[in-house]
Amino acid sequence: MSAVLNGSIASGGKVLRKSQSSTEVDGLVTLTETYTIRAQDIESIEPGRNTAHSSFSTATNKYSRMLVETTSIEPMDGGLAQLLVTYVGLDYASGLPPAYITAVGQPGAGVFGADASISVRYITQQSVFDLLKGASITLRFSGFGFTSNVTLPSKRLIPASINGTAMPANPRAKEYRASLLSGTFREWLYSGYVQTSVSFQRRGSFNQIEEQFTESFVGTSDMYTSSGTIDLQRVNSLPSNGFFF
Repeated sequence: MSAVLNGSIASGGKVLRKSQSSTEVDGLVTLTETYTIRAQDIESIEPGRNTAHSSFSTATNKYSRMLVETTSIEPMDGGLAQLLVTYVGLDYASGLPPAYITAVGQPGAGVFGADASISVRYITQQSVFDLLKGASITLRFSGFGFTSNVTLPSKRLIPASINGTAMPANPRAKEYRASLLSGTFREWLYSGYVQTSVSFQRRGSFNQIEEQFTESFVGTSDMYTSSGTIDLQRVNSLPSNGFFF
């Protein structure tokens, strides 16, 4: 059988024997194609990493957004070899799959919401460096005939949506409050869900991202109990004319 098969494969040729695919929760597709080739052609046929499926595969359907991620070779009898080519990407021409959202329970993580962080997995072609830059918030102060804006650095705030998937809303509005009482300045700043961790890896032409967002609160020392937890009674006792952003 091997000798007959060997004779049927022309020099530099490859015969597609099997194709298998799987899809991760974030929508990224992994496709593995199994080829039979002549052992003497391994060096010239084995594709390099990031070779496009559309330029290498002999399958009927070609996927321009799937690139070679790994390859492996298994010698066979009769001067043949089995070539496994694994591609990664998307098997459709445009658009991105929806983000995959879960809640991760973490004792003490909540401020005005549940003791949990929001975990989001998704793929993007956006530069990962944009996800590491953080963000900023602008507070608008007005009164006594003047108006001024104060811009403060911040970690990345949870976006309204990712890949068309709506993100969970902040448990309450983002707000800054302050007061001066008997010469003592008191303040707190609530930024809602902010990025507390991010991990990523390059997969084909996409970046596979996992971000975690957790409620963020900072305040003067009197906004906390002696054990270090947030004293919500004192927080809410400050004048309600806060500045929203």
